[in-house]
Amino acid sequence: MTIKVERNEVLHEHTTSFKKDSKLDPIDLTAMGIIKEAFPGIFAIGPKGTKLLNQIYEALQKYVVQPLDFEEVVLPKMAPVETFEKASLVDFPDGRQRQSAFPWSWNQYLIAAKPFGETKGVKETYIWDPLQCTVFYQLFEGETVDVANGPMKWYDRSGPSYRNEDLDSLFPGVKQREFHRAEFIFLGKKEDVIETREQTLKQLEALCQDLNLGYRVVVGGSCHRLEDHEVRKPTSQRDIPVKDIEIYCPGYGYLEVSGNAIMGDVLTKRFDIKGREGEKLWSGCSGIGLNRMMYAIVSNYRTSNLSFP
Repeated sequence: MTIKVERNEVLHEHTTSFKKDSKLDPIDLTAMGIIKEAFPGIFAIGPKGTKLLNQIYEALQKYVVQPLDFEEVVLPKMAPVETFEKASLVDFPDGRQRQSAFPWSWNQYLIAAKPFGETKGVKETYIWDPLQCTVFYQLFEGETVDVANGPMKWYDRSGPSYRNEDLDSLFPGVKQREFHRAEFIFLGKKEDVIETREQTLKQLEALCQDLNLGYRVVVGGSCHRLEDHEVRKPTSQRDIPVKDIEIYCPGYGYLEVSGNAIMGDVLTKRFDIKGREGEKLWSGCSGIGLNRMMYAIVSNYRTSNLSFP
């Protein structure tokens, strides 16, 4: 039996002593000297911001990486176009239409990297990964993975992601063309993947609570374009495909800071990844927008100079 949930439906909410004051103006991280714009939508994080960012890194180690036994890795941030075709992030090169009701395409947001000059190196076009997890699946394409003793859990915070956002939609700290994120990726048996997503979400909520940040958990939407037959309906709140954490920012409103997804067997099938003992593999991920996390913290405290729990 399945349950019906609606996009943006509030699953639960946590309130704090911070008041929802609509009279406050949204903060400006550039005016506060926390970040400085280098190019449209691309910002340097200054000393104040880097201090805060390092505190967030330390908190993620304390709340998620260590208690849930994630292993830190450094994933490539670009890949050939073919990788993104397999992941269904770009259209088929021959113009075929995907059998999908997905409302939009990633194509318009992707940034490509092409050789600038002539060398004996690679000549093909690469794409900067907009999700940070796509290359993970390429790494294990066609392989078998040992998950008999538990799921594979990887954590990557190594570099920025890129999306070619519309210039008139840019907002420092909230929507940028270059942004930083932490990505937790898990691969294993169905129940292990569901449990890992739920544990990761719980720990991220605990961090928000200890920082005294008001937030709500809502039904999110997939970052991956799904074929109609790949859309999975949940059987309970526990296995809702995507749950987002939205933190309340005085003067701005609720801001999505973290997406926590159970991808089912969609990507393991697309990249032909199987369990070593014949298990059907599922995967999932929890991504935290670090620039947005910085914005949410500073928005609530009106300073970047604070001590973390």
